[in-house]
Parts: sequence; structure tokens; C-alpha cells
Amino acid sequence: MMLGLPSLEYILRTTKMLSMGAAPDLPPDVWWLSCLVLLILGAGATVDALTARIPDALVFLGLLAITLTLGITVNWPFAAAHLRWAIAAGIGLWILNELWHKQFKEDAYGMGDAKWTMLAVACFGFTPALFAWGCGACLSVVWMGSMKLLRRPIIHIYFGPFLFIGLLVGLYWLRLR
Repeated sequence: MMLGLPSLEYILRTTKMLSMGAAPDLPPDVWWLSCLVLLILGAGATVDALTARIPDALVFLGLLAITLTLGITVNWPFAAAHLRWAIAAGIGLWILNELWHKQFKEDAYGMGDAKWTMLAVACFGFTPALFAWGCGACLSVVWMGSMKLLRRPIIHIYFGPFLFIGLLVGLYWLRLR
């Protein structure tokens, strides 16, 4: 330990403990998978903030990593169950968006947000993903209000960053506290 900086061993031990708490369904020997998924989700949110698109390849790479890792380390039915829940979340969000579009003739949200949510559900489950949507919606309303007070026009809201912050808050509140 030099200059008060934590050692690499301490950082790895803490990261392992936090990641195991964030995704309790995952076996302990694949603790790194939740870290990888958070990195992918964060990268997707960053790209969304910069380009207004969440890259499909990034999300599906994460889904592939989760499915293969769980299939190899636990068993394939367990991996298939996680993938089924992720697909159910994506289809559910697609249906909600279609109903909204039918009523109001515009999309409620981008489908990149639905794919992002699929990855979050596959790794962390439905509850943190629901928390991400609720907290993300509240944060986006606060952001829109502050932009209105500052008299800055809002053309589009890129929801990926709000989802990511909401997921981090949800993981902390639901699992890590």
C-alpha cells in the first residue's frame, strides 16, 4: 500500500464481494460476470448519451456471455431460464411501446432501452430492472425540469444514462445495503 492507495488484492476482494451481492443468482465462481455486464450496460448508456443509440452488438454480446457462462458453469436449463426472463422483458417492453404508438402515433421510448433492459434482467433480475426504470424516469423528470428552469430547449431525452444510474441505485438499495 503506497500513498494511501488500496492494494490490488483489496480492490479485487471488494469487487468480488460487491458483484456477488449484486447478482445473487449467479454462482460465486463467476463473480466477474456481473462486473462485465455492468461495464457493458455502462458503455451502452454512454454511447446512448453521445449518439442516441444503444449498440445492438454490445447488448447481444452481453446476453451471449451470460448465457454461455451460466450454461457452462451451472447448467443449460438455468442459463435458458435467465435468457427466457430477458426475452420476456424485451417482448413486454416492445408490446407496451406498440400500444403507446397505436394510441399516440409516436414511440414511448427507444427499443435500445428495451434491449438494454433485457441484459439487465438476464444478469440481475426483474426487480433491479424495474427499479432502474422507475428511478431513471424520476431522474429524467428532474433533469427535464432543471433544463426548463435554465431555459435550455430539450429536443430528445436519451434514457440510457438514466437507466444505468437507476440500475446502480437499485442494486445498491435492493442487494448491497
